[in-house]
Amino acid sequence: MIKVAIVGYGNIGKYAVDALRAAPDMELAGIVRRPGSEPVHGIKTASSMEDLGHVDAALLCTPTRSVEETALPLLARGINTVDSFDIHTQIWELHCALDKAAKVTGAVSVISAGWDPGSDSVVRTLLEACA
Repeated sequence: MIKVAIVGYGNIGKYAVDALRAAPDMELAGIVRRPGSEPVHGIKTASSMEDLGHVDAALLCTPTRSVEETALPLLARGINTVDSFDIHTQIWELHCALDKAAKVTGAVSVISAGWDPGSDSVVRTLLEACA
């Protein structure tokens, strides 16, 4: 089982919980929320990743502008990260920063995962090339 933590519990975080519960090869380690946030009923809720124990990966369900500052300490600990960073003009810079940090510990950082950016971005680029 892959132990996965969710960092942030807004709309994306809530749907990420549902997705993890449906994945037979993944286990929800818990949710990391801001200190003072209400606990989530039936799910281990913590204010730091350290409070969750061993975690293989973290789904970063945070605002886009906080992805880098959230991912870097996790990658430094060898925790794989997945985010949905969506500022198209800054994706390359984010890739460079997180890739460098991930390589130090052998972790993996999947950036801009989802529809847009993600698969929609690829389709958009292909269509622009055709035009």
